[in-house]
Amino acid sequence: MATEQEQRDGQSPRRRVFEILEHGRRREPASRAIDWLLVVLVVANVVATVAHTVPDIAARHGAALQLLDRVCVLVFAVEYLARIWVAPEHPLLHRYTPAGARVRFAATPLMVIDALALLPLLLELLFPRNELMLLTRLVRFLKLARYSPALATLGRLIASERRALLACVIIFTGILLAAAAAMHVVEGAVQPDKLGDMPKAIWWAASMLAKIGGGELAPLTTPGRIIAAITVMLGIVCFALPVAIIGRGFYEEIRRRDFVVTFAMVARVPLFARLDAAAIADLVGILRALTVPPGTTIIRKGERGNAMYLIASGRVEVESRDPAGNGQTVTVDRIVAAGGVVVRLVDQSWGSWPELYFQMRDPEGNEFCLQ
Repeated sequence: MATEQEQRDGQSPRRRVFEILEHGRRREPASRAIDWLLVVLVVANVVATVAHTVPDIAARHGAALQLLDRVCVLVFAVEYLARIWVAPEHPLLHRYTPAGARVRFAATPLMVIDALALLPLLLELLFPRNELMLLTRLVRFLKLARYSPALATLGRLIASERRALLACVIIFTGILLAAAAAMHVVEGAVQPDKLGDMPKAIWWAASMLAKIGGGELAPLTTPGRIIAAITVMLGIVCFALPVAIIGRGFYEEIRRRDFVVTFAMVARVPLFARLDAAAIADLVGILRALTVPPGTTIIRKGERGNAMYLIASGRVEVESRDPAGNGQTVTVDRIVAAGGVVVRLVDQSWGSWPELYFQMRDPEGNEFCLQ
């Protein structure tokens, strides 16, 4: 069988770049190195932008900070063009022409963010004396979303819970207006300089809803104190609602992701290939997680099997020996290590295609193959 290095040597340059940039092999050192380099450059660029706003630092190190920004932009531009170039290698874009695949890939959210990261340089060239253009570099911080699965999960969560979160915004706005109007009516004549109009009262209500206490503004009347106390308690409710929604959404998203991954692993098992989706979902429901330390022997040949193991993370070595004592060890990381007897390890060729599979026997004596 071809080794991983031989498989790499047979790849086209575009495919190889795709494997590195788009994590075709997530454990590959080159892919990890590129990711860390880009993350470091993004953080360095943001820190340099913040430092450039300090007059003393800008006066002494302005040229060095400007050079760092240009180097970061050059690397980001090369990265963007490389991702556009390898877009036809993406599995979801194979059915399109190369040009169509690149256009569709450029319209994805992460690629739009990468394009926006290059925009500040153009704005600085068009408006060289506008200091506000310097702050547009901070948009490059969004590039970290590509390297943080949690941020991607948060984005999907906000999109799925947008109606509930919008309801929270409406409730908060209603409470804000009601508290401001009540305080304006009760305290407006007593403190006209602070609560004499609705904008001032809305500012007071916002400060009360967002924190405990209203700062330097304290109500002077008994009804005003009662309104202030109620506003503080309602502020806790206003912030507790979205927190509960987001927390529940994270839990559901993690459960959904684990179910999809486990469902896919079960569906790949030849023994379950003919089952429908409902039956596979029932099997997924009875699975339980098991973590074993390195070097643990899961099952030996000849032992009666009582379980089937799906390899979600890590590798398993399968050893098989014929009656003459000749053995072969194969390391697997994606197929299934079944809690049954390994009858034999078959390595044969059909024409020019080599085939390697495990002949298994379950506890009931039925034989099946794992390929």
